Amino acid sequence: MKENSDRQQPKKTRAHKVTLRDIAESLGVSTATVSLAINNNSLVAKKTRQQVLAKIEELGYVYNRGAASLSTGETRTIGLAVHDFTNTYFTRVCASIETVLSKNDRMSFLCNTNESLERQKRFISALIEHSADGLILCPAIGTVADDINPLVRQGQPVVLIARDIEGAEADFVGNDDVLALKIATEHLIKLGHRKITMLGGGKSTSVGKDRRTGYLTAMREADLEVTPEMTIGCDSNFEGGADAVKKVLAASQPPTAIVCFNDRVALGAISELFERDLKPGRDIAVMGCDGIGEGGRAYARLSTVNVQKTMMGQTAAEILVSRLENPDQPLKRIILEPKLVIRSSCGAGN
Repeated sequence: MKENSDRQQPKKTRAHKVTLRDIAESLGVSTATVSLAINNNSLVAKKTRQQVLAKIEELGYVYNRGAASLSTGETRTIGLAVHDFTNTYFTRVCASIETVLSKNDRMSFLCNTNESLERQKRFISALIEHSADGLILCPAIGTVADDINPLVRQGQPVVLIARDIEGAEADFVGNDDVLALKIATEHLIKLGHRKITMLGGGKSTSVGKDRRTGYLTAMREADLEVTPEMTIGCDSNFEGGADAVKKVLAASQPPTAIVCFNDRVALGAISELFERDLKPGRDIAVMGCDGIGEGGRAYARLSTVNVQKTMMGQTAAEILVSRLENPDQPLKRIILEPKLVIRSSCGAGN
């Protein structure tokens, strides 16, 4: 149906945007008082602040953080980038980071780099353009110190989590990944296993290198041989674990136990074993690492090493907030200790 062009259109008017001045005039105070009240400054009496907040709610005033940052030098925003949001390991880490930042009146902007250096670079550039106050980063594969140090030298606080970068002039919070796979492998050795294969890990990240070092250290200290086919690289996910177990079972002399780079690899391995009518813990022992929730709910409950995900995120956020308040404090390097969790998949739990 054709619209009648002669029909008079309603006149559009721009709604009045409530300002600090409107709040101040309605209360008979200065705009400076309103601004101080919004920022919870101790110079403003409690009663006055309550009146300001009540009037803000009544008039629907929205605080202009961008304008405020011109005078304070802070945007109260933090960049948070990890390489894989689909991993529930990072769900826990990011949630704990967000909790700390929220308590400190800061907001995070999230990026899933998906192991893309280009995406990571674009995100960091955007943070700088928008004057973010700092960055918490689990680096994508291939990140080097030269990607981090210029930011720090320009006054951008950076805290690395999980994956360390050699030579980076940034704070770091991670888990003792060497110890994590060492105690996992030692547990299998104590159960009597002598041929133990490791799935996943490698040289592309500090976590991969450290966890493989932990496995090799435990095997060497027990005088057990490790041949090339006993360390099988794979993607660090469910599908990678399932594919890697196919190679394990195709060997002329399969191992009696498998220790995995992480729980997702282990869960994929367990699934493939069930597909072949093999029971984890009875026919072949399986150990994971990370302590994600899915492991405790699997049909064959996963033995694992629980790394401190919540504590890692919480500590990283606390360090960043502290560095924003005291930029010249010494660099911090926090390594958290893992804990063995024994369940049925290794043949020794309930």
